[in-house]
Amino acid sequence: MVDLTAMILDDDRAHTTMVAGCLSNEGFRLAPCHKALNIPTAVKRKAVDIYLVGDRALGRDGFDVVRELRNDSTVGILMLRQSADEIDAILALEMGADDCMVKPVRPRELSARVHTILRRTVVTPAEVRRARPGPGDFLRQVDDIEICDVLRLVRVGKRPVKLSKGEFDVLMLLAGRTNEVLSRERIIAAARGGGRTINDRAVDGIINRLRRKLFADAEAGARRIRTVQGRGYMLIERD
Repeated sequence: MVDLTAMILDDDRAHTTMVAGCLSNEGFRLAPCHKALNIPTAVKRKAVDIYLVGDRALGRDGFDVVRELRNDSTVGILMLRQSADEIDAILALEMGADDCMVKPVRPRELSARVHTILRRTVVTPAEVRRARPGPGDFLRQVDDIEICDVLRLVRVGKRPVKLSKGEFDVLMLLAGRTNEVLSRERIIAAARGGGRTINDRAVDGIINRLRRKLFADAEAGARRIRTVQGRGYMLIERD
């Protein structure tokens, strides 16, 4: 049995009941949710390992809820959509979801996808102790950006930056090849290594979120993560 907590944010009560039953059978604790939930406060107060977000959640559009969760948390997010449209799936990923499923979900597939997300997003204390070498062995620095690969932490100066799994993976790729143009195809290949569905538009969304989260303003973001027209992106490391 797992020792993890899930929260379902979905105004579709019938489907929520079914999903809750599946998660309970897998051993998950279910964190309570109510319509007046304030997401930033909930993220800070509740030890939730994965959020499952529907088309409508808390009386709001599910995409907005995913975006707000991602802005305040690095935990797993699975979006549950009525539509099988590829554009909706891409938009969910651009907003910060780790994966997207079409309703009604199949219990075994739901379980598999939830656990796949958690393998990428949850680091247990035992895993940290086993993996923790000296700081110089896993800390990568690009100017004022510090990236801890083992703990998957990022700081700019002394400011911690919360990134999703996809955002972190793309940043690691860019940081490993600073001042070098990386094609969208190469970035897609790296991001797909985590089992995600991703394409050009999703890459553009990840890059835009990295610029917003890492740098003080849009101009600095566009200057430091540069778009090279027709070729791709590169992270500029100053001399």
